Amino acid sequence: MVAVGMRKFLFWPHLAAGVVAGLVILVMSVTGVLLTYEKQVVAWADSPANRVPIPDGSARLSIDQLLAVAPAKPTALTLSNDPTAAAQLTLPQNRIVFVDPYTGRINGEGSVPTRNFFRQVTAWHRWLGQNTPITKGITGASNLAFLFLLLTGVPMWIQRPIVWFRQRLSNKARDYNWHHVLGIWASVPLLLIVCTAVFFSYSWATPLLYRVTGEALPAPEHPAAVGLGPYQPLLLKFQRAPWRTITLRPASGWFTVEEGSWGRMDLKTQWVFDPASGALLRTERFEDLPLARRLRTWVRTVHTGEAAGWLGQTIAGLASAAAVVLVWTGLALSWRRLRVARS
Repeated sequence: MVAVGMRKFLFWPHLAAGVVAGLVILVMSVTGVLLTYEKQVVAWADSPANRVPIPDGSARLSIDQLLAVAPAKPTALTLSNDPTAAAQLTLPQNRIVFVDPYTGRINGEGSVPTRNFFRQVTAWHRWLGQNTPITKGITGASNLAFLFLLLTGVPMWIQRPIVWFRQRLSNKARDYNWHHVLGIWASVPLLLIVCTAVFFSYSWATPLLYRVTGEALPAPEHPAAVGLGPYQPLLLKFQRAPWRTITLRPASGWFTVEEGSWGRMDLKTQWVFDPASGALLRTERFEDLPLARRLRTWVRTVHTGEAAGWLGQTIAGLASAAAVVLVWTGLALSWRRLRVARS
């Protein structure tokens, strides 16, 4: 009886939240599916410009030589430990240019159509296509509604555990079956996706994380406006350590060293140099950071699944696809119930 009473207590708020926020959650879920393999698709589209032949006996150019060939003042330069990968220059307005690290020849730009596509999908995912206070408020509130739907849905799905799909059902029974099966299987990854999304929607989320962990919120850093140079001696100070990519931001003199894939935030180290003297000010290794900052650093890659590599991305994409069906079946079930209640 207690379980039945709890189900009735949760059901109507669950239904109301789904009806009110369902369409926005549907948009966020569909775009989430489209963004599943964004990094891999962009890398594939860039591959014609990003691959270079390895000349016999030739050494790589220095960082300063690569910066000198930039067609505009670069905001970042990324080197890869892969000898067949081009150096990547990031220019104003997020232009990406690939440079042969052996000859300094510009191979071409990153795929503009591919990046524009994902930029538009991201805009719809975050702000319904328009980055305004109203649309940001709508998506943020809808994300909280989605969290409420999961928190109220899980107890109801567990009370009637339907763990697999059944065949030859009526439309209503099929929607009920799919809603429960996908709710049970996708609830954990969806909770991770939705909880981490709160940090992108609301400015209070990060201070709250620091408060919960009992740590002080660090003051925002303002990199120096004037870069230093030459850069090559600075690079040689730590290039002998294991690395996959090294990124320099000339305006601040900050180097970021990644030992693993982009999603492995625990294998990322930042070296901060004094813009005037070139002296090493500090080394920020992930394991040395405060707990709150480590958790906040993981937020984006947990949200996209990249924290667990391609497998995590796949799980996040499947969970987003499950959310699409959850919204569709939930709205269909709600419509039938409300239509019966009115008759």
